[in-house]
Amino acid sequence: MTVIYPEPIYDLRELAKCNLHVHTSFSSCAHPDALPQDIVREADRLGLDTIALTDHFNDLGHDERMLAQIDELKRAVDAIPHKVRVLYGFELSGYGIGRWLEKDSTLEKLDYRLYSCNHFHLHFWDHPEDRSPRGYAEFAMAIVRSVVEADRADCIAHPLVARFIPFDDKTLVTKAMKDEEIYELSCVLRDHNTAWEINTKGVAGDPDFVRRLWNIGKEVGTTFHIGTDTHNIANIDTLADIDYIESVVY
Repeated sequence: MTVIYPEPIYDLRELAKCNLHVHTSFSSCAHPDALPQDIVREADRLGLDTIALTDHFNDLGHDERMLAQIDELKRAVDAIPHKVRVLYGFELSGYGIGRWLEKDSTLEKLDYRLYSCNHFHLHFWDHPEDRSPRGYAEFAMAIVRSVVEADRADCIAHPLVARFIPFDDKTLVTKAMKDEEIYELSCVLRDHNTAWEINTKGVAGDPDFVRRLWNIGKEVGTTFHIGTDTHNIANIDTLADIDYIESVVY
């Protein structure tokens, strides 16, 4: 496990000194200009302290190829002078309750373990038998709990938001989550040194839930990380939307 902050921080502008969810051109959904050396140069220009390169890990049995990809990223970054601290990891897939793609030996080699537990649009993702909002709410929380209790995650990406579930109203799932359930789950994250992510896209898509998550997490002492879910160079700046995020959570 990688500890970014020895103690939880609840100052968003302090958290914004780190961008812990950055995709490079190795992610098929990222822009071709998202080259690691250019990402690092932009992070330096912005004065960021730390970035985490977190390309998608969405293939079973591809551990060697994915680790070779990290080696290639390291070579590109090490070839240029830079001040920003660079962590190498993946956006990993907690695709079911107690189900993930990567080997334990692969996990041990990562600087940063960011887990998505709600990519329900992917063909291999498990779905609940009860496909109502409440069914998805219970299932999504159970996936997160299983990943965290297995001590696999440093952070949960765009946590629990339902933009990947085919409902017209993407907030129905989070509205079906009770405050006491979020409280209990936040305690589990706290006790296993795992952070909730403040994800820019997640904030915009479900601001009421992100406010609930922030306030409950803050109450119990859960750590938060900021990640912009960067897919191109222009999205690296964590301060670009900070005024809006502050207006949502404060």
